[in-house]
Amino acid sequence: MNEATLNKKVVAWLKTLPNTHAYKRLGGHANKGEPDVTGCSHGIRIELEGKLPGNKVTPLQAKKLRNWEAAGAITGVYHSLEEAQQIVKKGLICLINIP
Repeated sequence: MNEATLNKKVVAWLKTLPNTHAYKRLGGHANKGEPDVTGCSHGIRIELEGKLPGNKVTPLQAKKLRNWEAAGAITGVYHSLEEAQQIVKKGLICLINIP
């Protein structure tokens, strides 16, 4: 599986959650370093970076994720659909007590 397929699976899963909107952010200079997947669930911003196993975020990507987290977003780096699900579920439970 490549990173694009992984991101598509995560977006498809997010779209199954109630009160949630999500999409794959387009690449390009204007979005350089921004997380791959962006969305909102129950009023909480979600910013996720997908990586294939063994790959790591760049310093700019790490900085952008920290900025989103400081602003109150659920953030994380995932290497599988299951890992993305854990990040989002943990964030929703912690922030607004939604199982």
